[in-house]
Amino acid sequence: MRTRERIPGCVFVNNGRYWWRVRLPGEKEMRARPLIPVGGRYATSDPNLARTLARDVYRRAVMSIENGTAPTDGRLASVIQGYLVFADRYYRGSREPERIRVVLDSLAADYGTVLAEEFGPLMLKQVRAEMIVRGLARITINQRVSVIKRMFKWAASEEMVPGSTYHALATVDGLKRGRSEAHDNEPVRAIAEAWVRKTMQFLPPTVAAMVELQMLTGMRSGELCQMRPCDINMTGPIWLYRPATHKTAIHGHKRVVPIGPRGQEVLRPFLSRDIEACCFAPVEAQEQRNVEKRRLRRSKVQPSQVDRSRPDARLLGERYDTHAYRRAIDYAVKVANKAIRRQADAEGREVSETELVPAWHPHQLRHTAATVIRREMGLDAARALLGHRSLGITDTYAELDQALAVEAARKLG
Repeated sequence: MRTRERIPGCVFVNNGRYWWRVRLPGEKEMRARPLIPVGGRYATSDPNLARTLARDVYRRAVMSIENGTAPTDGRLASVIQGYLVFADRYYRGSREPERIRVVLDSLAADYGTVLAEEFGPLMLKQVRAEMIVRGLARITINQRVSVIKRMFKWAASEEMVPGSTYHALATVDGLKRGRSEAHDNEPVRAIAEAWVRKTMQFLPPTVAAMVELQMLTGMRSGELCQMRPCDINMTGPIWLYRPATHKTAIHGHKRVVPIGPRGQEVLRPFLSRDIEACCFAPVEAQEQRNVEKRRLRRSKVQPSQVDRSRPDARLLGERYDTHAYRRAIDYAVKVANKAIRRQADAEGREVSETELVPAWHPHQLRHTAATVIRREMGLDAARALLGHRSLGITDTYAELDQALAVEAARKLG
């Protein structure tokens, strides 16, 4: 039987339906529970579905952390729980705990019942092979395998597993380009400003302003989405934005984003709010969409559509997150291409592929900004404005970077 089919406890039949008697991580004693599918009222009568449901229940039990503690019974599940507690504390203020959970979620479902000290290089390679089958890119696979190794390194330091277990896993090298079945994604490239402008025509003004500002400053999407008036120093001719959190904060780096005159004009309408509120709010973008829909509406509003305050209505967040920001751009690209096709149909001609807006994402705007700045002012200015630096950079270089970044913003922003 394959390792991934191991299920703790006992799956048994009760009146023709499957139940599971088990002690889940965090529980003090065994108990029987019906294996009920999502949306169902009774336990399943399908043995294969019963095992799938049992694995899913076990995975959710492993990934849930209560009271900031985790039991230790020698199984991989207890190591995963302990590491999640550690990661939430150690990586607080960053997205690393979220990334770790994505990696360990499937690991808990498939290997949670395995004794941690028995999880060796061959099992790690099996996990990696499953990632390849799922179609993950080579770099993504290497990053996820690195998370698993890092977890075992922590577990060895806590004496949850023997040090030899971690050292054995460390012998598994990362996948090399062109030497495995894993594919490599194309490198992220700059998006032409012409395509960005076409897309912006179909974005709400709030999101269009976010795109414009990111293209001018080259800041990361996460830095853009969390921007607040209180984080911006507006005393000088060049505004200085210091994100509350950023990607390299864990390394002790300081991040300052200079905003030049053009960027200031884009940002100014979004500063008339509470100084601790985020500048770009989804609720404003939704209201802008609704106004545009009402403007284009040809029929009368039905009485049932007048009151939209349904209790089950989806609540909008206080600020955009990077996923919502990207989805808004994806949607606008599709709408832009529909408009191009309609125009071509009206003119009685076929649409050329070169006319259609290519799919692009916000991170490409950062590359676009870097390309323009490097062309106009050189590599050092681009590196400074985008906040790139090595771990060993000194405070003197940091000051030089900020001076170069301010000069770049003065000339181009």
